[in-house]
Amino acid sequence: MRIRSWTQVSRPAPGSFSHFGGLWEFQLKSGEQTPRHSQGSEEIIVALEGEGVVTLAGQPIPLQPGEVVWVPARTDHSIGNANGATLRGLSMEISLTGAEEETSGDEKVSESDLESIIDSIPDQVDEATSLQLIIQLFDTAGILSEQIDDAIGLESETGLAALQNIERRVMDAVVRISRSYTSEDGLFPRRF
Repeated sequence: MRIRSWTQVSRPAPGSFSHFGGLWEFQLKSGEQTPRHSQGSEEIIVALEGEGVVTLAGQPIPLQPGEVVWVPARTDHSIGNANGATLRGLSMEISLTGAEEETSGDEKVSESDLESIIDSIPDQVDEATSLQLIIQLFDTAGILSEQIDDAIGLESETGLAALQNIERRVMDAVVRISRSYTSEDGLFPRRF
C-alpha cells in the first residue's frame, strides 16, 4: 500500500462554507486494503487505474476507472483491491467550516472500534498512512475518554484505570506504527 499526500497551495476564502481538507493519491496491490476509518469530513474517492471495492458502512461498492464514490462525514469506510491489477486512485477530503460544521460530540465509539484500528495497522506504512492511523487512534481514544468521564468519571479508580488502559493501548499502537514506518520518495510518477 502506498499513499502520498499532495500539497495544498491555497486556503479557503473568508466566508466559505466548505474547504478542501486534503488530497491523497493511493496505490493498492492485490489483496491490500486501507484501514477502516471515518472522519468528520466528506470524502470523494476516484478510481484512476485498476478495479477495487469501497466498503462504505459495511456495504461493498465496486470501483472501476473513471468512477467516483462519495463518502458522507462520519461514515466508516475502506478502499480495497481484491482483483489483481494495481488499483490507483485519488481521495479528496472536503470539510465544512465555521457554523455549518457539525459537531462530533454525539458520536459514540467502543473499545472494539479502537481494536479495529489497531488490528488494521499493516506491516509497512508510509508517512500519510502513519499519520492517518495515529490521528484515528487519538480521536477514538479522546471520544472514549469523554464517554468514560460521562459514565463513571475520571476521578474514580475504575474510570482512571479504564483511561490508563486505553492510553497504554494507543501508545503501544503508536510504537507499532513507528516500527512499521518506511519512507519512500516519489511513490508515483506525475501524470497530470
